[in-house]
Amino acid sequence: MSFASGEGRKRPGIFDSFRAAMTPAPLPEDDGSPIAPPRTINVATALCLIGGLIFLFIGAVSLFTADQQLDQAVSTYNSNIADCNARGIGIGDSAVTPPDTASADDKTFADNCKQYRVLTPDVIDSAKTQNMIISAAIIVIGLLSAVGGWFLRAGARWARLMVVGAVLLSVIITMLFQVSNLFTLAATLAIVVAVMLSFIGQGGVYFARIRARRASS
Repeated sequence: MSFASGEGRKRPGIFDSFRAAMTPAPLPEDDGSPIAPPRTINVATALCLIGGLIFLFIGAVSLFTADQQLDQAVSTYNSNIADCNARGIGIGDSAVTPPDTASADDKTFADNCKQYRVLTPDVIDSAKTQNMIISAAIIVIGLLSAVGGWFLRAGARWARLMVVGAVLLSVIITMLFQVSNLFTLAATLAIVVAVMLSFIGQGGVYFARIRARRASS
């Protein structure tokens, strides 16, 4: 029995399927009529606007309440230091290690006291500057997403680059400063989906048609 005929009909692997999905579809013939954005681009625009507005709102609130939030955090931090000193443990490297007979709660409390340091004005100013930078970066992410998303419908190549930049900046901020919550994650996910819709499928074809027409004009 020969299996030669079956060897030529191998099932496509996962990379073959991925490559086929990423291969641009052939462009339809340009008849000179206006090129309307497909539904996927309209969805991408909506997602970018939603994600951008979330980032703008979070950044604006954080920027205008930065001093208040920092003052509250400093007050809580100093209150914890006062508790450590009131219980005779102290803070930092000079904190007293509880005896082995101490309860688990007392040992945990002492371990926490060892992490505290006296807050100097320079440390507080540095934290305030960092909060301002993070808030400004979040606002920039929102602007990149909203503005870039709006002009996706026009087929502008720079609009896609702005949206991609919003995603990259969001990832960098999250990795460097551990700034993330449910809202920022949802907003980032919306923008990532928008980027995908603008590069593959009908979205990619739309931008290719716009680019081809501009090149021929």
